[in-house]
Amino acid sequence: MLRCEVILCRDMAQRGQKMLQAMAAAAKPAGVKVTVTQTWTGRVPVVMSYGLGHPVRRQWTRTHVRRGGRLIGWDLGYWLRDEPLNFHMRVTIDDDHPHRFIRPMPAGRFEAAEIELREDFDLSGPIVLCGLGKKQRDVKGYRGQQWELEALQRIRRAHPGKRIVYHPKRAEPALPDCTISLERIEDAIRGASLVVCSHSNVAVDACIAGVPVECEDGAAFALYRDNPAPSREQRLEFLRSLAWWQWTPQEAVQAWQFLKERLSA
Repeated sequence: MLRCEVILCRDMAQRGQKMLQAMAAAAKPAGVKVTVTQTWTGRVPVVMSYGLGHPVRRQWTRTHVRRGGRLIGWDLGYWLRDEPLNFHMRVTIDDDHPHRFIRPMPAGRFEAAEIELREDFDLSGPIVLCGLGKKQRDVKGYRGQQWELEALQRIRRAHPGKRIVYHPKRAEPALPDCTISLERIEDAIRGASLVVCSHSNVAVDACIAGVPVECEDGAAFALYRDNPAPSREQRLEFLRSLAWWQWTPQEAVQAWQFLKERLSA
């Protein structure tokens, strides 16, 4: 029987707590033995947590993986994350993102979301550079706008003369010779020729919107690695697979069965 330590902390976001509570409650029907803790003990082969960027919990989970343990990590979903009751939470195994595990999967989960692929790409449109948030910068070891400035240099070398729009994660100074955009990311990337990000969910938004992407990490790296402009069919196959890496609290038993199969693969 799979044994899992669920780290459930009071400072977690409410939706994170609800997801972990649902997974703990569904453990027995799913054939999993769960221990719920507030601090990592390291006594159980698998640890489950929410918000892998949290400085304290990140230290626990990374140490657990380095010692040969397995990790199940949850965060807000790739889409339908704002649904008040049936909200979706994304999941990963052993790493911040599940791109190493993305494989072709049945289409049903994505089709149930009723998301229509668009073709918002415009070759004459700007390049949208998406900034990092504070937590992301801390995790990656960047100071201030270091990553954004380095990415800006790379963009200018590869696309001289192209207009660049900077979309920061939060209000902060504009980058040199860039238009700054504080509108919703869905609006900011509409009509863009390229989206550049580190590992943001923006890459998934751009995949749905049909805008090419350059990224370094994240779930969408499975699609965009060395392939910034995949075909519509490739995008659809990726999204169908990605839909299996997000679940609702009501689907906790099914989520356990899915994760157990991946952990034993």
